[in-house]
Amino acid sequence: MHFLVTGASGFVGRGLLQLLAAHGHTGIATGRTPPANLPAGWQGVARERVLSTAVDATNVDAVIHLEVKQHVPSPTPADVDDFEFVNVAGTREWLDWAARHGVERFVFASSIKAVAPSNKANFETAPLEPDTPYGHSKARGETLVRKWAAADRTRRGVILRPAPVYGPGNEANLNAFVRQVLAGRPCLVGAGTTRKSLVSRGNLAAALEWAAVNAQPGSDVYNVSDRDTLTLADLAATIAELGGAPRPRAVPELIARLAAPVGDLITKLTGRDFPMTTARLRALHEQSIFPSDKLAAAGFQHPQTTREGLAEMLASKKVTATKFG
Repeated sequence: MHFLVTGASGFVGRGLLQLLAAHGHTGIATGRTPPANLPAGWQGVARERVLSTAVDATNVDAVIHLEVKQHVPSPTPADVDDFEFVNVAGTREWLDWAARHGVERFVFASSIKAVAPSNKANFETAPLEPDTPYGHSKARGETLVRKWAAADRTRRGVILRPAPVYGPGNEANLNAFVRQVLAGRPCLVGAGTTRKSLVSRGNLAAALEWAAVNAQPGSDVYNVSDRDTLTLADLAATIAELGGAPRPRAVPELIARLAAPVGDLITKLTGRDFPMTTARLRALHEQSIFPSDKLAAAGFQHPQTTREGLAEMLASKKVTATKFG
């Protein structure tokens, strides 16, 4: 197939292009500037040039829309404006582009933050009731994709809601937790029984390809996560084993609760990120479970286990306990 991939220079986009090229797919990779160092069969073009129809797109089979203004914990008014500009207006631009060029397949990388948070398992039927400006922007993007697909019975819109993504070159999401584990610093509170869904970049890239190839008329939504959702304790133990680090350390619950307000004050006064704050403590206790059962039932097969994904992440930068100890 011949694809158009937006946001192709990002962490997920780079991995996706390698996978698509390895499977014989070709296409156009876009970004604010033309993506570079592309695999064979791929052309890097600035997004505005593609949108202005200066590029031949008559043979594009599907759009995979990764372009995004990422979530930030404490968004400023400028961040909120960017969520609207990139995640909503930008999605609308690419849907209009697909309509003009007769592209009938559109895969939208949404987010688990598009739905209401819950301490129970969150399935695809969860209501679009986000609690962050970023989540609101992704929920609105989902609505645009559904409307686009409903406007023509030949169109196929697939919405994927990835869990936090990790993998080689990742500097967000799981990265800070990995560094804590490998440095031998306390990374758990209490028994660490909170469960968090994650998805390796390899699994997400495979799901994006699968969605584009197997899209059916109309629209559908799928959670994308690794097959198993681990507890934080199990996750830390796996990272420590793979990285040659000591057994993960935990902070007693009472001490964590007493330290969090002090951490809030230190962070506010110094601007430095204190290891334990109220927000961090809350995050360590919040379940985030987004099963990918529906995706698996539709025929998708995860190419990686969480252990394999973590091993790939650690090997990519030769991350070891020695380096961070």
